Amino acid sequence: MQDDIVSALTQEVKEEVIQNYLHERGLVEEQINYVNELAECTAQLEERLYRRFARIYEFLVEPEFIDQFVQILGIKEAFFKRRFWEERDFRKGLRFIKVHGLTHRGKFKRLLCESYRRLFKWNNQYKEAYEDLEQECKAVTHNIMKFQRDHDVLTILNFLKDMDIEFIQKKHFLGDGFTPKEMASIETTLRFNPIRIEQFKLIVPPDLPEPNTVQKQMATLADCVFGRCAPGIRVLMR
Repeated sequence: MQDDIVSALTQEVKEEVIQNYLHERGLVEEQINYVNELAECTAQLEERLYRRFARIYEFLVEPEFIDQFVQILGIKEAFFKRRFWEERDFRKGLRFIKVHGLTHRGKFKRLLCESYRRLFKWNNQYKEAYEDLEQECKAVTHNIMKFQRDHDVLTILNFLKDMDIEFIQKKHFLGDGFTPKEMASIETTLRFNPIRIEQFKLIVPPDLPEPNTVQKQMATLADCVFGRCAPGIRVLMR
């Protein structure tokens, strides 16, 4: 009789451990799903940022002028430059920029400066989203590490072997059955990997200068581009 009571209590404790494990694991999975959704939204903003960079690259026409643009901004590289030269399909979703001027040269100066203002705006939005995602990755990784410290996977697996399949829903983790030889791989499967922002392959947002601080330099650059590439610029401005 006493053995039956001890066995029942032991089973009850095991069931409680499993239920706590499943509940807390579900919370971690929800957090990981949320981070993945944030990453997808951030990637969409990155795509929009690419289109604004690409529009300016098209206006600058030649690699030499793109390099000058990079120097004006004080950044280390021309973001998305390789993709721009390889794809050149970026106009979808870009709004037409309407500018006024007495001459084509004057209109082009305004066009390039306004294009940079829009680039700056989208970069700020992307930067904010990127930084939010980065913080969420750190927070979720912290929770993952705590979860795995609090729950020993081998202990959970040993409990699973001895309990009713329907009650603990063992198939959610182990399929229809498992052998002792498979325990190591199952343990690896059950473990969460840390979430790092690098896994989403997003660019680190650049720190761009305020448009007003580089307006004169941008106008000078536009003047140089127009002086060398006027026929092509006129086509782009139609």
